Amino acid sequence: MGSSDKIAAVDVWVVEVPLRKTWRISLYSADVRYHVVVRLATEEGLEGFGEVSPAAAFMGEDARIIRGVIETFLSPVLLGADLFDLELIHARMDRAIQGNGAAKAAVDIALHDLMGKRLGVPVYRLLGGRFRSTVPLTWVLGIQEVEGALEEARRFVEMGVRTIKFKIGQDLARDLRMLEALRDTFGEGINLRVDANQGYRADQAVKALRAMEAFHLESVEQPVPAWDLEGMRAVAEALDTPVMADESVFSLHDAHKVIVMRAADILNIKVGKVGGLHPARKIAAMAQAAGIPVTIGSNLELGIGSAASIHFGISTANVLYPCDLLLGPELHHFDLIDPPFSMEGGEVEPPEDPGLGVKLNSKALEGSW
Repeated sequence: MGSSDKIAAVDVWVVEVPLRKTWRISLYSADVRYHVVVRLATEEGLEGFGEVSPAAAFMGEDARIIRGVIETFLSPVLLGADLFDLELIHARMDRAIQGNGAAKAAVDIALHDLMGKRLGVPVYRLLGGRFRSTVPLTWVLGIQEVEGALEEARRFVEMGVRTIKFKIGQDLARDLRMLEALRDTFGEGINLRVDANQGYRADQAVKALRAMEAFHLESVEQPVPAWDLEGMRAVAEALDTPVMADESVFSLHDAHKVIVMRAADILNIKVGKVGGLHPARKIAAMAQAAGIPVTIGSNLELGIGSAASIHFGISTANVLYPCDLLLGPELHHFDLIDPPFSMEGGEVEPPEDPGLGVKLNSKALEGSW
């Protein structure tokens, strides 16, 4: 192991970024997000960056907590480690502190950025190479009134997005009005996906979602509480529409339970939720072995976190559903990278520069702490 491969420095910042409009789902609403940016560096000064943006109500982690976790528990096991020893580093992080997948994901993403730069290749080359040229995108509508949602959806459909997901779980009558309005406005030319974010009990979900199926849904995401795998399986068995698990999959072990129980038809893998790209690949492979397709979700990350998910989508064979990859850059007032990604055309290509292939905005960390 040469000194050029040893991690010599770990830095963490919290960046507060206001949202362009209130983001509301069944679990919470927010007008600002706190993003964690991690910098890993070798003794020669080569740098890798990672970013996550979890919501406490969704994941039990918050940027301000993550900073303390990384500085107190993860930095000691990172300093002096060979940056290519991913499996060992993850094992050490898991021994240092249980759970905390977002904190570990920020480190993992920075490691992949650093490995790619060290080898002079884009991250997707480290993940198995190109399986596809682009990743198709979705747009996600937070809980809101119909008129505003239609205006927002129209903007992204005109860009080329062909899958619109909207958040449900608080008001069935409004949800049905929304579906009817979206179908009336856009016809069958777009796919409609709904996400309850655990908003129903199993018995409620079946009744509500059967009513929604009349509008030809592509999929139904996390209809019941994350812990209720039996309830989610009952919903999946009762519906014609595929059921997608999101909050039920925080780890490799969670994914195994969902797959063994056949509690869902699709897995939503969020790189920033499951511990980073290394565990995300394992989850995708496990799902592939079981014949289960996956999609890639978003915690409203900005450009660094989004780049990691794009590289994952390009290189993973069973990503067979459009992905929520670029929500954060569109929803925030500014990005962490320059230039930012674009949703034009309804799909996104991976950067080809080494590592994640993105450049930190020179002003991104101003005012951070």
